[in-house]
Amino acid sequence: MTTALLKHPIGKTYPIVSHGKGVFLYDVEGKDYIDGSSGAMTANIGHGVEEIADVMRKQASEVAFAFFNQFSNKPAEDLATKLASLAPGNLNWVSFVNSGSEASEYAIRLVLNYWRSKGLSRKVKILGRHTSYHGVTMGAVSMSGHATRRADYGPLLHPFPVVPPAYAYRYAGDLSEADYARKCAQDWEDALLREGIDTVAAVIVEPIVGAAGGVLMPPAGYFTMLREICDRLGVLLIMDEVITGLGRTGAWFASIGEGIVPDIITTGKGTSAGYAPMAAIIVHEHIIETLRQNSAAPPYGHTFSGNPVGAAVSLAVLNYVEREKLLENANLRGEELKAGLEAFSQRYSHMVDVRGRGLLWGFEFVMDRASRRAPDESRNTSATFVADCFDNGLIVYPAGVPPLNNAVIISPPLIISGDEVQELLRRLDTALATMDGRIDGWVREEVQ
Repeated sequence: MTTALLKHPIGKTYPIVSHGKGVFLYDVEGKDYIDGSSGAMTANIGHGVEEIADVMRKQASEVAFAFFNQFSNKPAEDLATKLASLAPGNLNWVSFVNSGSEASEYAIRLVLNYWRSKGLSRKVKILGRHTSYHGVTMGAVSMSGHATRRADYGPLLHPFPVVPPAYAYRYAGDLSEADYARKCAQDWEDALLREGIDTVAAVIVEPIVGAAGGVLMPPAGYFTMLREICDRLGVLLIMDEVITGLGRTGAWFASIGEGIVPDIITTGKGTSAGYAPMAAIIVHEHIIETLRQNSAAPPYGHTFSGNPVGAAVSLAVLNYVEREKLLENANLRGEELKAGLEAFSQRYSHMVDVRGRGLLWGFEFVMDRASRRAPDESRNTSATFVADCFDNGLIVYPAGVPPLNNAVIISPPLIISGDEVQELLRRLDTALATMDGRIDGWVREEVQ
């Protein structure tokens, strides 16, 4: 088929999707795929939900666009109220953008406005972790510890990733979970003092690292200690919940599960569950009160900020999650998925470190369990396994950054049933058998 559509990589041929229903997608040839990654951890309520399409149609027929600096609109007002009610603590204010990347950019501008309004204009750094990802725009990549995507822009980026990841499988060694949590928190304090707290505006973290690491789980107590460090040193805490927010982990926000209240939460994917481009920044009361007291303004928005159609759709999605008790389903089905993955990890010698929460799970492949050595990055292990799964009618997500491009994310829609979990595991089993044999071959090649 002749096409003008630019793809990544150039020239790659993808199947053409025809339609979706529930947890399944179908291509034009009639093949079905279980959407075992919700696309990119996005399609939280599955595909083809007619009531969401009806809301979209109704809102578009009334008003599809109203510029934020000329009008407000009821869907945006109602959605902001809803998000503030779901967020922890006094995160009472909401602004809308179109993607998680834009939410990261807005967070950058907001924290700079905040410190500037307090007369502390030298506080401009937003520090992040190695092995992290906050979006594809320039500022978002600057905060990300994603070597592959940073390489695209080189010297145009700020060197903001400064802290090692909380990655127990690779780096905890013989430390207990409590001691490792303290070490990871101390890494933050050391970095903040080294950078100079008079120059640091905020730190940004994913509560559970997604694409850059393959569902890296924090040790218990880590974020409580980080919150205390930020408060003590006068630094804002941004939680990037673009993946984890709005149900993915079996709670409205992963921050709630960690027992902390950030200064800013960014959301994206689950905000609209893929039915419209929509993301949000949820902001603590104290930030807005400071701006108000100092006659400062929040950052200027985008043309499509608070779009009525996107807001109406997102509100309908969140109401659907609530009405259908999808948080409860995520926890129930998540336990079933966890059990299946752990059983596979016992069966397949190269599949290790099953980790996750709710319906966000990951694991990785190693050459052997004793050394925990990952396959050489030239093997492109995660992408190879994703292709195996795709051939078997299962969509999963590649994760990890070279040299550790060996992880996989499993994150089906929150609507998945018990029977569908078992079918997902059946298809995954076939792909794992293929991958286990392939890595056995790689091991033999090294011996020869």
